[in-house]
Amino acid sequence: MKQYLVGLWMMIHEPRYLSVIYCAAYFMMAIAGTAVLLDPPRSIQSGLGAGLVAVWAGLLIFGGVLGTLTTLPGIWWLERPATIACMLAIAVYGVAVFSLPLVQVSSRVVSICFIIFALLAFAVRLVKIKHFAYDPEK
Repeated sequence: MKQYLVGLWMMIHEPRYLSVIYCAAYFMMAIAGTAVLLDPPRSIQSGLGAGLVAVWAGLLIFGGVLGTLTTLPGIWWLERPATIACMLAIAVYGVAVFSLPLVQVSSRVVSICFIIFALLAFAVRLVKIKHFAYDPEK
């Protein structure tokens, strides 16, 4: 059993820990998209409308599932559209949050900072994988 697990671990694209972390991030996007699809946040839906909320959910699910499936083996040419879809979904959320009625300034600032952080994290991934279809060292 241990040898089997080690074999699976060795199949993950280097650096393995980063690949696993990004895989988990994409998986969270897929979960978020599923949640939005099944039970859209009312505050966001009232601001964006049902059609754009469905597009938002679709971007999250598409990016999350595709990213989850392509990150561990290092299939970068397929991970790029996943990254872009997740970034677009995060941007849609940012627009929605920014357009909500201002209740408390600090709450808005914190929300926007988290959104920008998420965009930057996915931008780092996009920069890392943008030039190659697969790992050039393999």
